Amino acid sequence: SPEYFRLTGHDSVNFHSGLQGWQDSLHPDDHNAVMAAYQKCLSQGSGFSTEYRRRTKTGDWLWFNTAAEITELSSSQQPLRLIGIHTDITERKQAEEKLKRVAHYDLLTNLPNRVLLADRLSQSMVQCQRLNQSLAVAYLDLDGFKIINDIHGHHVGDELLIEVSQRIKKALREGDTLARIGGDEFIVVMVDLESIEDSKPVLERLLKATAAPVTLNNTVMQLSASIGVTLYPQDGVDADQLRRHADQAMYVAKQAGKNRYHLFDTAQDNAIKIQREDIANICLALDRREFVLHY
Repeated sequence: SPEYFRLTGHDSVNFHSGLQGWQDSLHPDDHNAVMAAYQKCLSQGSGFSTEYRRRTKTGDWLWFNTAAEITELSSSQQPLRLIGIHTDITERKQAEEKLKRVAHYDLLTNLPNRVLLADRLSQSMVQCQRLNQSLAVAYLDLDGFKIINDIHGHHVGDELLIEVSQRIKKALREGDTLARIGGDEFIVVMVDLESIEDSKPVLERLLKATAAPVTLNNTVMQLSASIGVTLYPQDGVDADQLRRHADQAMYVAKQAGKNRYHLFDTAQDNAIKIQREDIANICLALDRREFVLHY
């Protein structure tokens, strides 16, 4: 139809449509699935309906939904003719992709957000158990960002966050995840570790990357980072608690002078838990509503 030629960018006079030309125009990532559906349609006599990308004459990719059915068979019941409709669904697919990015990525830095971080961290923990490896969760908070943001304004603050986040990402290894969880706070998931020692070169690069001067609008600005780190499965808790432990360790780093990292002390945390349990047991034993304990 004229609309078909308009969408694909071909000349209706010189273009000769055929099965091979349609097959050659399919996106490489969609080709096998589309042809499998097509062959199923021919072999089983079922309807053909699938979504896929195809190349236009100018080299662009459009999303199509193609629905067709066999309308003519040979005397031996072999399919002779398919009739169907090609529907351009590019705008819908682009809208879906945009919603997907909004749901999983930070709009300012284009880094994974809390939702995608939770998914990746859970998958990484499962992989750790399967491969008998470790991973590190690092909670990174920028030192001095609020002052710069207040003095120079949010627009400059946003530009600074974008620049610093790119530097942090470059300091990581392939397979590691960097997520922005809000404001000037980031979480890094480092995978494929044998011990905490394997994470230290990355942590040093993170400190160096955040401390490097940034020039914006002819003004030199400098930050640093306080980083808290915990190791799994040595820190045998769930994903949410791993993030909390890294957060706790980050505050220790900040209180110790900033521009440094601090490792979460699982032994100390376990001792505190035991102490709290002992106090709770004493309270139950006393069976009193009000009491004072000195220790």
